[in-house]
Amino acid sequence: MNQMLNRMMLYTAVLCLVLVISACGAKNNQESVQEHAYPQSKQPIEEAGQTTVPNAEAKNKTNGNSAGAQESKMWTQSEAEAASDEIQIVIDQSDKPKKDNSFDFAIKQVPKGYSLTEMRWTSNTITIVNSLEEAIEHGKNGEDGFYFSGNGQYSGFIYSDEMKGERGKAIFVFTNEKGNVLMSEKEIRLK
Repeated sequence: MNQMLNRMMLYTAVLCLVLVISACGAKNNQESVQEHAYPQSKQPIEEAGQTTVPNAEAKNKTNGNSAGAQESKMWTQSEAEAASDEIQIVIDQSDKPKKDNSFDFAIKQVPKGYSLTEMRWTSNTITIVNSLEEAIEHGKNGEDGFYFSGNGQYSGFIYSDEMKGERGKAIFVFTNEKGNVLMSEKEIRLK
């Protein structure tokens, strides 16, 4: 009886998690890009500009270029900084029994009304952008990039041997129903 009750509770929890993840991704129809090859330019991304960001034109076209859309997304700098300070993300690069190139992350706190919509890795040599849906898929198939697996219990970033020792930023993008965006970034040196 207890086993059946435990199974029912587990299935209910999994169902709730799937529904929440599905609902979070439903509003994010923006094109997402994943790039695993080095870009043409070896300049730092800040200096190289948007030409080194994969499919930058397509992403910019879907970001709502009208004045009204831009106005609704504008916050004062102090409001955005205060909300961004509410985001707590923990990065764990401790050694694991499995010998893959990865780090784990845990999202501990997010401002009310916001949900994770995108994760990015940027360095001088590569940019990887994954949507929440892509991260869930990577959790199933083990592909490089950001992932969520184990019914949402595990989250991390898997990278190639060529990226070992690279310094960059893990950027986490959160969006609310109004389309306001908050970002949290962590500087990391990949082990």
